[in-house]
Amino acid sequence: MQTELKFEQWPIKKVTPYANNPRKNDHAVEQVARSITEYGFRQPIVVDEHGVIVDDHTRWKAANKLKLKEVPVHVAKDLTEA
Repeated sequence: MQTELKFEQWPIKKVTPYANNPRKNDHAVEQVARSITEYGFRQPIVVDEHGVIVDDHTRWKAANKLKLKEVPVHVAKDLTEA
């Protein structure tokens, strides 16, 4: 069964980083910011129902660097702690 992914535009202030994000890739933020400037968002930031980032902190950091007011998100529902 194929599920349709839904995207929404959210205020960037509503999206928050996951406190225990294990990836340390600040070195990539500048390159991602250039890509967003040139091509736009080609993939949304994945968040849980509370706006906490599940996937793509780097894209979120790049959007902040660019001072974007809104970002595309996909809200992943029914997640568990695992």
